[in-house]
Amino acid sequence: MRFMPLARKELLAYAERHSSKEDACDVLEADCKIIIYLLDNCKITVPENNRFFVNVNCKGILNQIAWKRAVIYDEELKKNKLSDGCNALAFTGTFDISHTTAEWERVISLGVYGIRTELKKYYERYATDDKKRRFFNNTIKVYDAALKFMKRCAEVALQNGKTEMANALLYLCKNSPSSFYEALQTTIVYYVLQHMFEGTYLRTLGRLDKLYFPYYKNENIDKSKSLIMDFIKEIDRLEAPSNIPFAIGGTDINGNDLINELSYLFLDAYKLAHTNNTKLHILCSDNTPSDIIESAFNGIRSGNNSIVFLSDKKVIDSLKKLGIEHSDATNYHVVGCYECGGYNELTCSCNARVNITKALELALNGGKDMLTSKTIGLETDSNFNNFNDLYAEFERQLVYLCNCAMKCTDLFEKHYNSIHSAPILSATYTSSLEKGGDLYCDYSAKYCNSSVNALGLATAVDSLAAIKKAVFEDKLMTIKELTEILKSNWTDKEPMRLFIKNRYPKFGNGNKTIDHIAKSIVDKLSETINGKPNVKGGKYRLGLFSIDWRWDFGETTAASADGRLSGEPLSQNTSASFGADKMGATAHLMSLNTIDTVNTPNGAIVDIDLPLSAVQGKNGLKSLVSTLKTYFEFGGFAVHYNVLDTEILKDAKRNPEKYPNLQVRLCGWNVLFSSLSDKEKEEFIARSIK
Repeated sequence: MRFMPLARKELLAYAERHSSKEDACDVLEADCKIIIYLLDNCKITVPENNRFFVNVNCKGILNQIAWKRAVIYDEELKKNKLSDGCNALAFTGTFDISHTTAEWERVISLGVYGIRTELKKYYERYATDDKKRRFFNNTIKVYDAALKFMKRCAEVALQNGKTEMANALLYLCKNSPSSFYEALQTTIVYYVLQHMFEGTYLRTLGRLDKLYFPYYKNENIDKSKSLIMDFIKEIDRLEAPSNIPFAIGGTDINGNDLINELSYLFLDAYKLAHTNNTKLHILCSDNTPSDIIESAFNGIRSGNNSIVFLSDKKVIDSLKKLGIEHSDATNYHVVGCYECGGYNELTCSCNARVNITKALELALNGGKDMLTSKTIGLETDSNFNNFNDLYAEFERQLVYLCNCAMKCTDLFEKHYNSIHSAPILSATYTSSLEKGGDLYCDYSAKYCNSSVNALGLATAVDSLAAIKKAVFEDKLMTIKELTEILKSNWTDKEPMRLFIKNRYPKFGNGNKTIDHIAKSIVDKLSETINGKPNVKGGKYRLGLFSIDWRWDFGETTAASADGRLSGEPLSQNTSASFGADKMGATAHLMSLNTIDTVNTPNGAIVDIDLPLSAVQGKNGLKSLVSTLKTYFEFGGFAVHYNVLDTEILKDAKRNPEKYPNLQVRLCGWNVLFSSLSDKEKEEFIARSIK
């Protein structure tokens, strides 16, 4: 009888029927049954031009199920007094199954077959422990189904004339990878298994030059170039949310730079492919060859704005300060946009958010939200005799919001065993195998950390600096008068607003007094968040990035003293407020370097927007390399560049059909310019004018 795959709606219906606890069945058992059913019954397609398997019709089903299970805890949060603060976007906190990585070294060296073999050995080791045996028994069944699925993929490939693909898949059903092609195919297969079947989003492919070098070194270089190009293009077609990152570079446990021949091949292919859904992280050490940095900048100058540079040393130091062992810190991974996690760490990098600017709003308004008049902070009389009194109250409110965000996160994370499991991912973690438990249901990672990301830094810094000058130094108004002005959204005060916005000094220009305010805020955030225990037996870690939250959080934040109007977006990542960096990129970066990014283990990114005219030729390239080296030498964490041509952006807005592949870096991911809203397009056009 001929096999008939099921439609997506039928697969989803099965998952929904079997997603709840039934007959003492826990979430792990329920999820394993669903995964096996999806593997056995999904539709497999092989696009005509593909060399690697990519397409199934069940992507995201279990991810949807996890969010549905979490609804009950949303209701619990609504009953909690924290809900008003969450609704006002003063803070948020939730679970995170969208920023993970496998232990890629084990995935590539063992393959799916090798992992299944290891699971059997651990199952036999824990013969007398019923709980651990249940974990291994369920996980083994999933991997058996995965091997059966791979065989079915091979059959489909053969039916479509894909002999190379079919032979590799059949080989991998019974062996670990032995060739470069098989290693790349294993990556695709594993990505599909975890991301599309298990529903735990896989947000990095690891350090490709390091992972694949043992398989590449004996291959024909022209054949390898072709494989790499096809691999990048087909990764791009997976269309993961917020892109699929991978990295090159970094150092080993002894501090030796890891750039090799394969690093150059991946970078060259990446530049030529002009993909939109992949993004490249370059991990820079003191000994990273200058030619690979120059090559990356040449790619950026030609329109590939998706490359992110990270300081290898700063990442390692920040992870070690958090308590991650040296060997695990040096073998870190960049998960998602720019968040870094140590080896053996289950990265939950986007749990909680804190609105720094909202803390100042609460300090000025007695703990009440200016837009709703609800008390969402700590009550205070907001009667300040000097700037130091105001700043102390701002810090008190900020600490309160951070603690609220962590409480919200704890509320969700203590219920992981009712929300989501990850048998496919867990099987790649040595710690999960040794402990005999699931990463989420049993907190089996070596490091079970959570995160709090603070946003609106520059908006808050500029507002505090403006209050210090306008109220306490220039005596233009009292603190009470300022508060009423902000409540009214600067009504009838437009000349004053523009004067403060355009004439007062701002963060990002090398002003030591203002830079000190930024440093003080980050120090307090670090003191409040880093190392604080979570409900999983791990720690909280601070990140300084905003991605697209700055729009949503800005909409619920009243006018601010820096001249920003109510509802306008907050500042982006750690960057200066839009248009405020008047002294150029170097001054901008030097301001940022007053912040000790060892205190930001969850990432701290700065955005540098430059007009194409400023970076052309040899001098332009030299300038780009110089700013990057200066930034890292003085303690920077991560930076990405948008090189923008004003006229091209304007024309692309008018005639999008002429620029189908024009991409920009939006916060943490790459997007096609044509996909942006008109408001976002106008912002990029404005950012291109220097």
